[in-house]
Amino acid sequence: MCNMTSLGLLHFFIVCITLHVFGTVNSLKSLQIHVPTAVMTNQDAELMCTYDLEGAQLYSIRWYRNMIEFYRYVPKESPATKVFPVAEIKVDVALSDQNRVVLNQVDRTLTGEYQCEVSADAPLFHTDIKAAEMVVVEPPLIKPNVTSNRLSYVGGDHIRANCSSPPSLPAANITWYVNEQMVPGFTANHVLNFSNGYASSQATLELEAAALSPVPTLMIRCEATIFDVWKESSNVLVLRERSANPASALGRSFTGAANETRLSTIIIVLLQIVLNMVINTYETSIR
Repeated sequence: MCNMTSLGLLHFFIVCITLHVFGTVNSLKSLQIHVPTAVMTNQDAELMCTYDLEGAQLYSIRWYRNMIEFYRYVPKESPATKVFPVAEIKVDVALSDQNRVVLNQVDRTLTGEYQCEVSADAPLFHTDIKAAEMVVVEPPLIKPNVTSNRLSYVGGDHIRANCSSPPSLPAANITWYVNEQMVPGFTANHVLNFSNGYASSQATLELEAAALSPVPTLMIRCEATIFDVWKESSNVLVLRERSANPASALGRSFTGAANETRLSTIIIVLLQIVLNMVINTYETSIR
């Protein structure tokens, strides 16, 4: 391809060197960042960065939080690792390298966007950067609580249960369970925000007793979750079915029993009257 008859000597060397460099060193590609979507407060967080330099040498890895650099890895420098003082970020240098950074005991202030920047070495210095969000979770101090407008029911009753999850960061999501079956499509969570950044969650479940299966007991509870790092169940609320007419369950009603009692009393009184008449008649005949 580099022909001396068609090119001048200088041009020849320029073309051949260019083809050699660009033919063997390709651009940086396939950069991927792996940051946990959520992590519990006071736990460690591992941030990963993978890439393909396609034959080039690595020049540097730089990590940023909200575009403020806190970690750098440059293999040609000694030491290769450098940590920058950024508030509340504690890098575990022993566990960090050109592919990962480990943050120790994260707290709520470290919620935000993290960026990984990779640069190839000379002569191209191709650079790419990827970003991902991480949320540091502070769960509620106590479990969610369930209350209801009634503790027993009959067919046709309207049952209204409320679930509240105490303040957390961020607010918890609430799921309902009736007799350990998840209830889909209930009223959406209502989030109450506080000035300190925390938020509590409330949800309402409404049921029509007539539409339920004929089970004499309903067990209602709610479950609060924050991403996939925290989950807690409430107390179980037990509602028992009662009869619309309790006496009928014993074979007769209170009304029927009262009628029978009055009838017996009348019969006894009539018998006493008849008996008195018979005795009076008998005594008169003897005289």
